[in-house]
Parts: sequence; C-alpha cells; structure tokens
Amino acid sequence: MAGAVAPAAVIAAVIGLELATSSKAVVLALVVVAPLLASSLVGPVSTLAYAVASLGVGAALGAWSHQYTDGRLGDQITRLATILVGGALAVGAARARVRREARLARVLRIAAVAQQTILPPVPERLGPLRLAASYDSAQEEASIGGDVYAAVDTPHGQRLLIADVRGHGLDAVRLASTVLGAFRERADERASLTELATDLDRAVSRAADAEDFVTAVLLQVSGAELQVANAGHPDPLLLRDGVAVPLPPSGPTPPLGIGARPRPVRVRLEEGDRLLLHTDGVTEARRPSDAAFFPLSRLVAPCLGSGTLEQGLAGLRAALIEWAGGSLSDDVTLLAVEFTGDASRRASDGP
Repeated sequence: MAGAVAPAAVIAAVIGLELATSSKAVVLALVVVAPLLASSLVGPVSTLAYAVASLGVGAALGAWSHQYTDGRLGDQITRLATILVGGALAVGAARARVRREARLARVLRIAAVAQQTILPPVPERLGPLRLAASYDSAQEEASIGGDVYAAVDTPHGQRLLIADVRGHGLDAVRLASTVLGAFRERADERASLTELATDLDRAVSRAADAEDFVTAVLLQVSGAELQVANAGHPDPLLLRDGVAVPLPPSGPTPPLGIGARPRPVRVRLEEGDRLLLHTDGVTEARRPSDAAFFPLSRLVAPCLGSGTLEQGLAGLRAALIEWAGGSLSDDVTLLAVEFTGDASRRASDGP
C-alpha cells in the first residue's frame, strides 16, 4: 500500500517545490519521476494513471508559472515532451515487469508441484516408526535440490533412504529423482540392503556424468532390529537415554555411482529410541562470526531428546538456522525416526 502511494507523494512534492520557488526555478519536469517509480511498484494501468496525472500537473504548473509565453514556450514544450516520453516508457516497463512476475509465479508453482512429485512428505507413521522430515534448499529461488529421502513399508520391514547428490541445480535434481525412482522400484524386491544398494549404485552409474556420485544411507527396521547400510554418507545418530551415538559403517564404502557395496550394521532397538538421518549441509553449516561448524553431536540430544518428534526436529532446525545466521550454503535435510516398539507385539496388544 505504501509503495502504491509513493508516486503520488512525488507529484505532491514537485507541486509544493514549484509553488515554493515560484518562477525563479522551474522543476515541474520532475513529475516524470512519478510514473517511472510507479513502473516498479504497481501495474501498467496504475502506471498509466500516474503518467497522465504527471502530464496534467506539468501542464497546469506551466500555466501557473507563465511558461507558455513566447520566450518560454519552447522550453515548456520540451518539458511536457519529456514527461510524455517518460510516462510511455514507464507504462512499457510496468507491463514487462508484470509479465516477468507472472512467468516467475508459474515457474514457482511448477517447482512446488515438482517437489511434491519428487519429494513427497514422509508418512507420520510407518509400522512401529514415527517419522518427521525437514528440507531446506540452499537456493532461495528453488524449492528442490540434490537432497532426497523416502520411507516405504516392504515385506522385509520398514525401509528408509536419505541421499545427497554431489552438486546443485537441475543436474542434481535429475540424479536425485533417479535415486528415488530406483529405491521405490527395488525396495520391495531386494531381500538385503546390500542388494538394494547395488541396484541404486547401478542406476546412478547409468545416469550420472563421470564425476557425479550420490552419498546415501539405507535403513531397515524389522521387528526391533535396525540395519544401517552406509554408502559414503554422514553417520546416522542413535539417541537413547539422552545420549546421541553415531552409527558408523563396518568399513569404508564408496558412494553410489562408484561401486557402492555397503555391508549393513545391525543394532537392537529399544522402545523410545530416536534416530536422526541428515545430509552434510547440517554438519558443514558455519557460524558467520567465527566460521565454526554446527555442533550437531552436542545439540541433537537437547533438541531431539524431548517433546514430540516433530517438536524436537523443529527445534534442531531452528538451532541450525540460527547458528548459520539465517543463510544456508548447502541443502539441508533432516529425517527423524522414533521406534515405538515391536510391531507384532503392538498389534497383539491392540491400540
């Protein structure tokens, strides 16, 4: 609203200045600023209205200050021509801006649909698991990037994926969608996480360029047994009794796309255990004041260890953004999991 009346304030200021200086100084041509300013604030119709108003004010002020006499007529015609041309240019600029904004709005709507297609929300409940996820793109103009996650229920148990594609932009989005598609297609079919990781590695190899790769973690929960297969990705964190413990792989394993064959690590879960899966955008976030890295291992327990899973994840995300000064240099993905107990026992006990 304030922006819409700013051009009117310019016209009023020029009128006041012209009246105050009388015929000693002729400033009426400055009203051309009003439509030029309007072109960046309002639509073409309103800009045209300001252009017409500016031309009328310029003509009226010229009559008041006697600019139509023989000695001054030529200068007054030049002033009015300047106002007229400036107003026409302003209307054209306003029309072009509105078209650009409309195209941008369409692109953003398409991006939102693409995000829902490529990265749909995880279910709140999956068997004995509660889930919560958070994703922030490092690119303000984009809502999707190279971080992906997924959770599916399979005959082998509940399987989860978090992955981080090297690089950014459309190539990263393309490769991320390849990983997700391969995971959703093969998660039901492969009996072991190693076989599933091999399929994902093969899919990335076919789709990626020579220097591209994808780090990933595959999780499987079957009853109360957790299996973790890590392909070059940051270690998941297991939160139990207020203490966060990393779950490292059994040995070095390259990322997907360059021969990943991870061997699963097995952990016995207890009711109430929480897991955090994340991408390296979390641990590599820096504090602007001293370039210190985000202390995830120190803050994950205080943030994620109390309240509901959603509240804990929101608190951790808020702490991360505050640490980074509100600006993220990389995509940031957080996937939190809570084990509520053995699924078969809960089914027999009833709700």
